[in-house]
Amino acid sequence: MSAITDYKKYSTIPVPTLAIFAIPHGEGRWVDSNTDPKVIGEAKAYSAALTPLTETQIKEFEKGVPTARVVRLRGANHYVYLSNEADVLREMRAFLHGLR
Repeated sequence: MSAITDYKKYSTIPVPTLAIFAIPHGEGRWVDSNTDPKVIGEAKAYSAALTPLTETQIKEFEKGVPTARVVRLRGANHYVYLSNEADVLREMRAFLHGLR
């Protein structure tokens, strides 16, 4: 058995689902506070290239889990719960309140 070929595909999520995506993705403090134009340029280019891939991922997720609540947070970074703590808490509270 191969670890790569022997896996179970989970194509349904039978419970209420909240998905939070950072899109377009912010670079974060390590880039925002960087003074090297090359680092800044390369990070922004990477983020720009990543955006269409992330949008595809979001659309596939929405198609695969149509009952999910999907939230897009503009400019949030990878650690969305840190970069956009208030937004995440607001969305979580609204989502949890809707479960009652």
